[in-house]
Amino acid sequence: MWNRVAFAAFVVAGLLVFPDSAAAQDYYKDKTVRIILGFAAGGGVDGEGRVLAKFLERALPGNPTVIAQNMPGAGGMVATNWFEQFAKPDGLTLHYTSTTSIQQQILGAEGAKFDLRNWQFIGTVVRQPSVAMIRPEKLSRLSTAGPPLKVGVRAGDESWNAIFLWGAEFLKWNLAWVPGYPGGGEIRLAFRRGETDIFGTAGIQNLKELAGEGFQPFVQLGRLTSGGSFQKRPEFPGVPTFEETLGAKRPSGVPWQAYVSWAGSDSAGRPLYAAPKTPPEIMKLLRDAMARMKDDKALHADLGRVAGEDTEILLAHEGEPVFRQLLAVSPEVRDYSNALTKKHLKR
Repeated sequence: MWNRVAFAAFVVAGLLVFPDSAAAQDYYKDKTVRIILGFAAGGGVDGEGRVLAKFLERALPGNPTVIAQNMPGAGGMVATNWFEQFAKPDGLTLHYTSTTSIQQQILGAEGAKFDLRNWQFIGTVVRQPSVAMIRPEKLSRLSTAGPPLKVGVRAGDESWNAIFLWGAEFLKWNLAWVPGYPGGGEIRLAFRRGETDIFGTAGIQNLKELAGEGFQPFVQLGRLTSGGSFQKRPEFPGVPTFEETLGAKRPSGVPWQAYVSWAGSDSAGRPLYAAPKTPPEIMKLLRDAMARMKDDKALHADLGRVAGEDTEILLAHEGEPVFRQLLAVSPEVRDYSNALTKKHLKR
């Protein structure tokens, strides 16, 4: 009974927002839309979010002003917590988040006060999954005693970091983590400077540049398939997936389910969200705009420059089921992932 009453109230609220379709088409006219970005300028989330802002401005009816606003901190958590608490369900404040936010929810990260399952999914930007790079002369140190190889991370819950956590656990890789970087740009710079030894990224341009500087790709996540295995990136057919690297040491049961839920988020992309309880009429405007952007050649050219030539947009009906699956983790899987994080990241 309560569900029927709540649904009826929600429908009535939507009708009060847009009494007719003409009003809906004029809704965004002369308005300003903000896209909140949870990371600092210079990283992938920032670059992609600004491209989305530029083209959303053109695609929404009424051509509102769309601006991107950085709100960095705590691996994106400052922004996601703010959005959960303060974003109004009016379609004027959106959030372009990352796989890190998905991981924070999967892990039940301390301080996380958001639930992505309640947010309104507009669409997602998907790239090919991450590849790990290293200096060739350091590869032999991965499994030997001595000073550990350093991995730069924001907080350690990046999707590509699953490779290194499970590598340390099941392959006894000799690693140490250096947390606290504000974004991907800073992690990449530290890697180039030699402050860290290993770097994971999905951006094809980054990978090409790093390869040109002498770094070597040595393992990749691979794209999660419907069957639960990981498929190689077509650009790196000779680089093994981490699943292949594990070989006979690949765990089963909860440890492997935890890896799949963690690493699989890299295959799901970075979603653009509206606030919880945004009326369906506003969501239709936003999703229709994303559908118009999906095949925009100019948008893909811009995304290609900041995120890689293989970047694509998935609409809500294409991307949301993947997120729902990733976020539906059992307490046992969450506990295992947290225990592994505590053991290796010392937190």
